[in-house]
Amino acid sequence: MKKEVLLDGVKCAGCANTVQERFSAIEGVESAEVDLATKKAVLESQTEIDTETLNAALAETNYSVLSA
Repeated sequence: MKKEVLLDGVKCAGCANTVQERFSAIEGVESAEVDLATKKAVLESQTEIDTETLNAALAETNYSVLSA
């Protein structure tokens, strides 16, 4: 299952790497890629991943999912 989300707070390559690592750690996520230029993340997963789960993965960071 492919999901694309718009991110807030992602301003540099380090930010993008942090988001990518946190999304990749979510159970069921097979891959996560963050495009710094568009501020979007594309996830491939075995099951549907909701926005609440994505934002929970970003807890204690300055990043969030704006839309899914």
